[in-house]
Amino acid sequence: MHSFKNYFFVIGLLLFNTSIAQNYQALNGSPYAGSLAPGSNPSSIVQVPYSWDITLVAFQLKQSSNAFKINNFSLLSSPKNVEIKAVNGIKKRFVFANQDIHLLNARFSLSSKTAIAFGANLRNYVYGTTSKTNWQDTSYSLADFLKINVDYIPLSADAGHSTWAELYATYAKTIFTDGNKTLNAGITINYNRAISGSFSKIRNVNYTPSVTSETGYLLTTGSLQYGYSANFDQIDSNKTFAANRNIFLQNNSFNLGAAIGIEYIIQTEPDINLDKDLVDAFAYHTKIGVSLMDIGHNKFKYGSRSRLGFAGLQGITDTLVENKFKTVNSLDKFNETISTIAASYTPLAGDFYIYKPTRLVVNVDQHLLNNFFINAEITVPLLPFTSKKTIYIRDINFFAITPRWETKNLGVYFPLLFNNRQQLWMGAAFKVGPLLLGTHNLGILFSKNTAQSGGAYLAFTIRPGKNHDRQLHDPSNTLSSKTKRSLKCPSF
Repeated sequence: MHSFKNYFFVIGLLLFNTSIAQNYQALNGSPYAGSLAPGSNPSSIVQVPYSWDITLVAFQLKQSSNAFKINNFSLLSSPKNVEIKAVNGIKKRFVFANQDIHLLNARFSLSSKTAIAFGANLRNYVYGTTSKTNWQDTSYSLADFLKINVDYIPLSADAGHSTWAELYATYAKTIFTDGNKTLNAGITINYNRAISGSFSKIRNVNYTPSVTSETGYLLTTGSLQYGYSANFDQIDSNKTFAANRNIFLQNNSFNLGAAIGIEYIIQTEPDINLDKDLVDAFAYHTKIGVSLMDIGHNKFKYGSRSRLGFAGLQGITDTLVENKFKTVNSLDKFNETISTIAASYTPLAGDFYIYKPTRLVVNVDQHLLNNFFINAEITVPLLPFTSKKTIYIRDINFFAITPRWETKNLGVYFPLLFNNRQQLWMGAAFKVGPLLLGTHNLGILFSKNTAQSGGAYLAFTIRPGKNHDRQLHDPSNTLSSKTKRSLKCPSF
């Protein structure tokens, strides 16, 4: 027995109960990122001022939408009077969300020039976009909606989600160093288990005024394609939650993924006012990182109700469509109804692939003075340049600049984020000992109408004591670059 209720139930389970992108923005570029560094650049695990660290657990969520507003709610208020309302107006609408959980992520220095990292992550991305449309909450019928959107046809929309678990291993080493400049490189290999995926594409929906009705419209062209992973077919409302969960997670495919990165470091003379953990070999003037993240895809088998359809039948009016969909309460009924108004409506079979959000990340970390740094990062998505048939999930990161004051045990961060939907967020984070706590947008703390845009992150990372600082762990690093140069044999 399948119903819309059960499909949304499982989607909700995946998004929020497992709470699953790598957006611990405060730490990007920081030498203290440690075991969380592979999420932004695999090469960053080398230049770390302690020999090992373990992130026991970390989770992050980020969401943004201009399609609706969440009113009467902030992270510091009661959700008792919360309201969710659609936003009126003419615009391209979007919804983006990503979440992740990191479990037992660890990093170890093998020597002064090599390091490894490994762990398990659970990740999820969701997106939805539309072409420019006019939405008004005073539109009570399909004809009302079509009337106010005549100037914006053809209409289109895309949506999708992908959820996967991954085991990863990262290896990084110093390629070159002369005491003044250092080049590190790293690679991450992911072993992914696809959990769930879906997509939908609505294209080129056109309509014209009906010749038989002053207020009616005729559907002329358009296409609908949607697919979902076959494990959704196993959901049965007669079974328990635990039984549905176990069946849902069976027979999923395994896939490989990768990330690569380099880091170029311009070192500086030791600053006696700098945190002692960063003195000598770990002090730097400028650090430039370039990485290619989330290379790969997840493979899914089409669910039995996946379809591809095209409009084109004569006489399909808004009234006919509205009346037919009044009784739709399941996916089977939805498909049956569409088949009566489409020129063709065929099942989709075999496998489909949803690509991960492959992107180029450029990060520049600048030491200012004492323990003050400023970090700048730009993210360029690469999959929009591929074939239009490629199905891929999307990330909204674009540009971030983060001033920070940081030592091994304390840190204060103020990320300023400008995403690719032209939203500007002011975030904040702090670190006390093993605990990192941050928000992508301070508005979700103090404003009661911005919860739809922002998010938060938390990490609990264990770092070693003085006996395992890299200065002691790596004897070759106990001398400053200036001292090393002074010990070189003189030339004659």
